[in-house]
Amino acid sequence: MKKYRAIFIGAGVAILALLFYSFGVQKTIDDILAMGWRFWIIAGIFLFNNIFMTAAWKVLINHPIRASYYPQLFLARVAGDSTSSVNAMASAAGEALKAIYIRDVVPFKTGLASVVLDRTVHIISNVLMMLTGIFISFFVLNIPLWISTGTLVAFILVLYAMMMVLRKQRQGFVRYLLTRVPRRWLDRFMNEKRWEKVDTLDGEIAFVFSSRETMKSFYASLVIHYLSGFFFSSLEIYLIVIFSGNEISFVHSMFLYIFSMFLTSVIFFMPANLGTSEGSFSLALRFLGYDPAIGLTVGLIKRLRTLVWSLIGILILFFAGMTRKN
Repeated sequence: MKKYRAIFIGAGVAILALLFYSFGVQKTIDDILAMGWRFWIIAGIFLFNNIFMTAAWKVLINHPIRASYYPQLFLARVAGDSTSSVNAMASAAGEALKAIYIRDVVPFKTGLASVVLDRTVHIISNVLMMLTGIFISFFVLNIPLWISTGTLVAFILVLYAMMMVLRKQRQGFVRYLLTRVPRRWLDRFMNEKRWEKVDTLDGEIAFVFSSRETMKSFYASLVIHYLSGFFFSSLEIYLIVIFSGNEISFVHSMFLYIFSMFLTSVIFFMPANLGTSEGSFSLALRFLGYDPAIGLTVGLIKRLRTLVWSLIGILILFFAGMTRKN
């Protein structure tokens, strides 16, 4: 794994070098200098996104939570997400961290079930955003109809697959996943007591699908994920371009966000989306008729914003450790 990671990092650095060689360095430097102190406005936008995403997680928790505990949920979300922002492959550890952080407020199994549901909602909302991006592309891109139609059909199939995942969560999602593991490996670490814990976790996950009333929580979370993620991420890109002295419409900013999300999701194995994030923005801007060099500015500023919030998350975890929240 270390060897492959080194290869992917090398590939990402090569992509970045190629982009700078193609577009030059001066344009990016001028754009970043033009932004100046307004970078902190960009970083601040993510605060509001985290506030809404915490609310989307809270409605999925099958446990009474007083309003005074909301800040703790917020800190848990920021701390947990600080891992996935560094590497998408580490996001599973980040989800578990959220449940651990709030275990003095919410029982661990209940918290773990809620983060599994929250991650499922997040994936479904991303698929819906991509479907929205395909719809937007009909109006902003001059591409053959058959390509757009084929892409739309493909994403509808992906959405159908997501619905099948929800059905499995209703029936016992964690047990289902474990039964896909070869028997000779499964028997090494699973015993009767651990299977009981898995069934308890599945019961917590399935609770949200048990009635119309609890399903309302699921749909409310999905709406918040979709609207908050779509709006604030698109606004971030829009302001980055505007603050750096360039011009773009908000609709085009929406397309940039969705196109980048799609491309980086396909190439998820690249550590921190190195090179692929900047390249996706440059490619989308070229499609839209803008200077593709702006994509480097957008990608690097977003990377700096991610670094700021990752440091905040690490500080939260460090403080939790200092106060013996193991």
